[in-house]
Amino acid sequence: METAVKAKHLRENFKNLFLERTNGLYGSNGRILLKRLGTLWQKIVILSLFFLILNDCSSFFRRKPQFDQIRIDGLKSFYEEPVIGKLLESRKPGLRKQESISAIILHNSGKLNWSEYARRSLENEFMIHFFVDSQGVMYGDPKFLTSVWIASPGIDEESIHIAYEGSPESLTSNSIQKQTLTQLVQQLSESIYIPKSNLDIISKKGIFTHNQAKRRFGGFVDFSSCGGEQALKAILLEIEGTYYEEESWKDRFESGWVLKKESKQILKDTFKPTNGRGITKAEKVILKTIESDEDGFPPEAYRVKYTFRGKIKPSCLVLHYTAIPDYFNSLRTLEARNLTATIMVDKDGKAYQLVDLLEDRAAAATGTNDNCIQIEIVAKDTAELFAQPVQTEKVKELVLELCKYYKIPLTNESIESYSGIFSHSQAKKRWGGSIFLNAKDFDPGEEYMEHILTSIGGKYYPEPQWKDRKSNTWAILFRNFQP
Repeated sequence: METAVKAKHLRENFKNLFLERTNGLYGSNGRILLKRLGTLWQKIVILSLFFLILNDCSSFFRRKPQFDQIRIDGLKSFYEEPVIGKLLESRKPGLRKQESISAIILHNSGKLNWSEYARRSLENEFMIHFFVDSQGVMYGDPKFLTSVWIASPGIDEESIHIAYEGSPESLTSNSIQKQTLTQLVQQLSESIYIPKSNLDIISKKGIFTHNQAKRRFGGFVDFSSCGGEQALKAILLEIEGTYYEEESWKDRFESGWVLKKESKQILKDTFKPTNGRGITKAEKVILKTIESDEDGFPPEAYRVKYTFRGKIKPSCLVLHYTAIPDYFNSLRTLEARNLTATIMVDKDGKAYQLVDLLEDRAAAATGTNDNCIQIEIVAKDTAELFAQPVQTEKVKELVLELCKYYKIPLTNESIESYSGIFSHSQAKKRWGGSIFLNAKDFDPGEEYMEHILTSIGGKYYPEPQWKDRKSNTWAILFRNFQP
């Protein structure tokens, strides 16, 4: 099914690209010229164009935007608005080359009008290029072609950010606003030759919602569906573009997305365990806090089947809760998702080594797997963790022994240093890579992290004090508002 969809995308993309580039090379007479050529020469030309496109040499005949001729009629300048103009005096955009523009990102303001939306954006060090209010009035930056406004980190350099007042539902019933917005998107996409499609945000070429950009690149404050997929769908259909549902976005089920999307069938087909329970022999347990059989090995039934991903030199720990209140169901879930932790602590306070060797690389928290030992703690949520004191004592003992053995500092201040004890939430907020992301995410819960760290003589830092927490490099940003 997915192979057929990809083949269809390839055919459609080549057809559109071929016609566009043919017109670009020969002008409006391009197709006429091809008709006049003999059959043999037509095939030669078509094959030549095909190989140029296939080998990314199509810039030889690509149309170039006439940037000096692009004018947006009826635009009200941001800088002419008294309040906004004042704020802009201390908020200057970055600069870019016009040729770098290849995408349009659609946002919406919800219940905020233009003035409030712009004010809150600027106060949080964000801004967009255009805003279409409910009356169809268009505000914007006259220098939008060379201005880089931060609104969606990861794709700002290539993007023109357009916001509309209200919700996707209100836009649908507001013909004046919808017409103004649609015409703006159409003019920009056609004059700059931005693909009229939301297929491939990885390439940063096309027309996308902020919602889609968040999923790929992160850099968001919350995970509201900003921009509205139905609004984008209506606009693309109006301008004769192509809209793709999320399941059909290019490589949506592959790695590299900040918000992962999993396919049970793909996971089932690709899970080829090489190590673990019933496959390879584990080495003897080296820590007193970890359970072992009479011969000193990890109990076989409690181990996980996993794909060997190399070895690490541990310099940090990451604590998780399983979100499933049962050890063996948690184990099966790890295997079904082709994941593995290093150690799992059951409710009864027994800790089991899941992998052959503690230094075997786990796959449980994006961004930290190459450096950190991953510890899963069996509980459905933070409240259940606190209700299991025997387990909590074991976690303290385990963490302390691991930190002593690997010389890991008892602190959570800087996750980027890969040196310390961190929550899975802290890792997710920094790098994403999870099927669930939320600014208020609790895994295993910061109250729990504080209790563990302070109980073993460590130093706990609350989120505002995490190193560089306010930078734009985090998957989930530490701000009050985002356009």
